[in-house]
Amino acid sequence: MTEDPDVSASESDARTDVPSATQVRDRARELERDGRPYARVTVVRREAPVSAHVGDSALVTADGEVVGWVGGAECAQSVAIREAKAAIESGESVLIGLAPDPADVDRPGLKAFPMTCHSGGTLELFVEPVIPGPELVVVGDSPVARAVARLGREVVSGVTVVAGDTAESPGEDSVIPATDPDTAAEADAGTVADAIAGVTSIVVASMGQSDELGVEAGLRAGASYVGLVASDRRRDDVAATVAESLGVDTGEVVAAVTTPAGLDISARSPEEIAVSVLAELVALRRGADDPIRIDARDASAGPWGPDSPGTAESERDERGESDDTATATVVDPVCGMDVTVASDTPAVDYDGESYHFCGQGCADAFAAEPDRYVEAGDGVGETKEEEPTDV
Repeated sequence: MTEDPDVSASESDARTDVPSATQVRDRARELERDGRPYARVTVVRREAPVSAHVGDSALVTADGEVVGWVGGAECAQSVAIREAKAAIESGESVLIGLAPDPADVDRPGLKAFPMTCHSGGTLELFVEPVIPGPELVVVGDSPVARAVARLGREVVSGVTVVAGDTAESPGEDSVIPATDPDTAAEADAGTVADAIAGVTSIVVASMGQSDELGVEAGLRAGASYVGLVASDRRRDDVAATVAESLGVDTGEVVAAVTTPAGLDISARSPEEIAVSVLAELVALRRGADDPIRIDARDASAGPWGPDSPGTAESERDERGESDDTATATVVDPVCGMDVTVASDTPAVDYDGESYHFCGQGCADAFAAEPDRYVEAGDGVGETKEEEPTDV
């Protein structure tokens, strides 16, 4: 490799002593294992004379430790360290540029600084914060919980699942058992809280199986978002139990728990509910002022729509033909969720009526106290007709 002739001998000598790429990766793993945040600083552009090359990178910790190489001169490194610390604090990536005349690199999306090194040169660095630890914890093994975990891997940096031994394989997620393997009793909330320390958000979607465990563990762990996929009535029951365990007022728990979790987008299926929950987390992370703003246009209103004269769909409708099938849904009398009735939907027969539930937890709660839920309100358990769906 040919060195730039104007690079100082001290910088060239310093470069020979920098950690290898393997050492940098090992240090990153150590920091993540210890739950310590850091920033990855990468050289994305350079103009001679500078000792760094495109692709050189370093890790910068919150206390200013530097592991790697982005140029040896203190004048450039001090800026990189300062901006790395700021990125760790804000959680936002940043592109910075250093040049003898900052105006030469200044442009939208880049923070320009003067290159005060005697040798001059230009550097552009991409600073990316890495905040280790599970960003999202999902409690439960219900269809909704599995959908949140599955889709969540595409949205957040890490997913941890808290579920029983019978939980389906969560793919790349780490799993914390919701039951004690020796006694089969529910795990201790304090133990789960210790295991998820540093969590940003927790979504409890156990459908009655581990709701109290999830909410209490989330509050103990200091999560900024604790969402419960349940009705307000179920939330109140959970809050009362959790409040007694924590020695606080029930109202304090109610005020801290988001119920029902997710934006109100009329979601029904597990996947739709998962999308609404993840959309809420994105809105919170990005500081959205108005997370519900639906301004979609009707693209089918033009002459190209299926009902326009001459289309195959309109001609089939005129002949009375259809490929549509209606699907029945009911309201779960325990949690208030819409339930699409299928052959394997949990159900309980009571007083000559069949009641269907989102999960076995709600079915068991109903079976234990059916009168409580039957008298709760009008419309619960009634069949509704969904809009026909294509098959």
